[in-house]
Amino acid sequence: MRKPVILLVFINLLRIGLGIFFVVTSLLKIPQLDETADFLTRSRILPVECSLPLACIGVGMELLVGICFVLRRAYRAAALWGCVMTAVFLFLYVQGWVRGLELSCNCIGVKHVIIHYPLDSAMRALLLGAMIILAWDSRQNETKLWKFRRFDFSDM
Repeated sequence: MRKPVILLVFINLLRIGLGIFFVVTSLLKIPQLDETADFLTRSRILPVECSLPLACIGVGMELLVGICFVLRRAYRAAALWGCVMTAVFLFLYVQGWVRGLELSCNCIGVKHVIIHYPLDSAMRALLLGAMIILAWDSRQNETKLWKFRRFDFSDM
């Protein structure tokens, strides 16, 4: 069963838009990796020594997911990894809110102190919802990597 054209247009716009968003934000974060590491340190979940390596991995994966979305390569893996990334960041925001931590975010290349935790958490939840939609779409459009042939040797 084919999807309606409007749904195809919506999903493609969502995929390309999120891809461009991830590429741009990761490129803006690369020169300021220390600020992303500071965010992870202030979250008080992992040891301080883990913050910079995790910031590098996070920004690198953000860039990779964005490129995969834009080029529609490894779409399913990128969508699933995007869900994991956004869920982790949503968790970091919510636990900071619940614990009363004073966090600042280096989102979109601009460092700002998080004042409205409900609004920031809701924005991350919407982003996670968009990633779930793309993960659902990637499951629907899964292509077979292996084509099996059945050989019939009954005539021999």
